[in-house]
Amino acid sequence: MSRPSAVLVEDDSQQLGVSAAVLKEAGFDVAAFDSISPARKFISETERLIDLFVLDRRLPVDSGDPASDEFGDELRNQVREEFPDSRLIIFTGYATVRQVQEAVQGSGQLPSVGTGPIDRVTVLEKDQSIEFKQQVDEFGLLIRSLDDVEINMPGGLADVSYSDRRALRRLAFEYQAASVQAQSLVGGLTGASVWLCELHAPEGLLARVVAKRVSLPLQRGGLAELLPRVNTASAMATVSGMLGGSHLNILQLAGAAPSALMDLIETDPVRSVEIVRPLWTALNEVNDQEKVMLLSEICAPLLAWGELENLLAAHSLPVPSATLAVTARIGARHGDLHPSNVLIDNGQAALIDFDSSTFGPRCLDAVTMLLSTLVHPESALKGDG
Repeated sequence: MSRPSAVLVEDDSQQLGVSAAVLKEAGFDVAAFDSISPARKFISETERLIDLFVLDRRLPVDSGDPASDEFGDELRNQVREEFPDSRLIIFTGYATVRQVQEAVQGSGQLPSVGTGPIDRVTVLEKDQSIEFKQQVDEFGLLIRSLDDVEINMPGGLADVSYSDRRALRRLAFEYQAASVQAQSLVGGLTGASVWLCELHAPEGLLARVVAKRVSLPLQRGGLAELLPRVNTASAMATVSGMLGGSHLNILQLAGAAPSALMDLIETDPVRSVEIVRPLWTALNEVNDQEKVMLLSEICAPLLAWGELENLLAAHSLPVPSATLAVTARIGARHGDLHPSNVLIDNGQAALIDFDSSTFGPRCLDAVTMLLSTLVHPESALKGDG
C-alpha cells in the first residue's frame, strides 16, 4: 500500500530534521527541501498525489540566498492554487492577524475522523511543536481511515492508479461506507475516470451512484436542469478534499442495474435506437433560438476549421468557405454525447456527465453521438483504420 506524501520546505536545518521526523513517524513519505527552487521543481514534475505541505514562511529561493517572507508567501499562494484541496501547514516566526487571515482566507476544510472538520490551512509559530505533531497525527489518522475502505472491482485493482483508489475511498468516506463496489464506465475521449458505485456499510447497501473525477465542481444550470428528470441521472453533490485538486461529481440513479448504451449497441442495436428515441425527443424540445453564425463557428466545438480542411483535402473533397454565413438553432447542448454517457436506467435512457455542457448548434450532440459510435475506443463498431 502506498504511503501518503508530504512536501516539507524549511531552510533551518535543525527545524527541517525535527519536522521531517514527525512526518515520517506519522506515516508520510517526505520530500524535504531547504529552499523554494528545488521544491517547485519537485512539485511540477511529480506524479504523486501530495497530501500535505509543510512550509516555512521565511524562505530563500535557492539554498544560501537571503530568505524573506515574500518568497515564502509566493510559494504558499502557488501551492494553494495548484493543490486546492491538499493540507497545508505554515510555520512562521511571528504572524500578525492580517498575515494569518491572508494565509487561511477561503481555504476551506477537510473531513475528519475526530470531532469536527480539519482546517485545510493552519498557521503555527515555530515553538508550537506539540501542536504541529497533533495536527500531523490527526491528518495521518484521516488518511489511514481512508486506506481502511475496501474497494472491489470486477477486474481487480492491479490497473487502478493510487489516485483513483484514493478517489473511490474518498467517496466511500463521504457516505460513511466501509466498502465500495465500483464498475468502470468509459470516460470518453478525455480519459476521465467514471464509475458506477455501490457503497456499503457493514449493515448493508447505503447508496448506488455514478461518480466522475472532474477538474471543476458540479455546475448548476444548463442542459441537466432543462431536461425532464427521467432523462437525466440526478445530480446530487460534489466531493472535494484530498483528491489532488480534482473533484468527484456524484449522480444518483434510479435503477438497480444500469448499463451503458455503448454495451447495448453491441448486443442489440435496434433496441438501442428504440430506447434512446425518447431522449432525442427531449433534447430536441429544449428551447433554443436562431442565430446567424459562420460555418467555422458551427464546426468549432467538434473540430478546428484548419484541421477539417486538411482532412477533407486529404480525400480530395471540396472545402466550403469558413466564412459562409449559416442560420443555426443555438441552445444548451451536452457537448460530449457519446454512448457511454447515456445509461440505460430502469429501461430508459438517462444522460450523465454534464461537465462539458455548452451552448452550441442543434447538430452538435447528434454529430458527436453518431461519430463516437465509429471512433470511440470502447465502441464495438470502431474500425481498425
